[in-house]
Amino acid sequence: MAARKAEKLGYKNVKVFHAGTDAWKKAGHPVVSNIANIDAMEKAEGSYILIDLRAKQEIEKGHIPKAIAAPDGKVESLEKQFPAYKRAAIILYNQDGSLQSATQAYKTITGWGYKNASILDGGYAGWTKADKKVATGPAAAEIKYVKKLMPGEMEVAEFKALVAKPSKDMVLVDVRNPAEFSYCALPNASGIPLEEIEGKLGELPKDKTLVLYCSTGARSEMAYNILKKAGLKAKYVRAVVSFDDDKKHTISDD
Repeated sequence: MAARKAEKLGYKNVKVFHAGTDAWKKAGHPVVSNIANIDAMEKAEGSYILIDLRAKQEIEKGHIPKAIAAPDGKVESLEKQFPAYKRAAIILYNQDGSLQSATQAYKTITGWGYKNASILDGGYAGWTKADKKVATGPAAAEIKYVKKLMPGEMEVAEFKALVAKPSKDMVLVDVRNPAEFSYCALPNASGIPLEEIEGKLGELPKDKTLVLYCSTGARSEMAYNILKKAGLKAKYVRAVVSFDDDKKHTISDD
């Protein structure tokens, strides 16, 4: 679906990574975010960590508001300031969005166990090109992170309670791919892969809240945005949902 839309926009070399975002991250590939993502978190008053990887003099000339300085990409100096919550949104940026110069910092942070890190597409140059507000002088040197739920996000504890005791007003929906769902799923869950959600909007109940989950929360959030746009009642959980060899499940927020 997304590939076809991209082709309609004129892109000629569109490829699909069928294993999905989770497998992409596990393979060690960096994840790219965009300005719209920052705008959305700002609008929702969500929590995120924004790190400027450029040289000190470049940072002082101009940086994105709320950025934390990690001059020359030395994020190691900030390690002790990172939150205990491993699913915190962390966005790294350099001058032009080059993955080559930002990947080492990305790998360092994901190596610490942080699962929601990304590199800003276009970097600082892309930010200024979009005529976005900039700050001058030294950027902040201290991370101050307070976890907040995003719109539609369900607390992990509430989700666990729902899995243990289903509600007649809520429907549990697994948006992982068919192979993952067929191997094992949470009790009473219906399987609707993320890529099929849009095509099945007419089949979904309008009088119940659809509670979406995947293996990390990335796909469930995307599914939530599709359902919200369609006017359906939905929530999603940003949690790690895994199954062991005995097909017993574990639900964790980190």
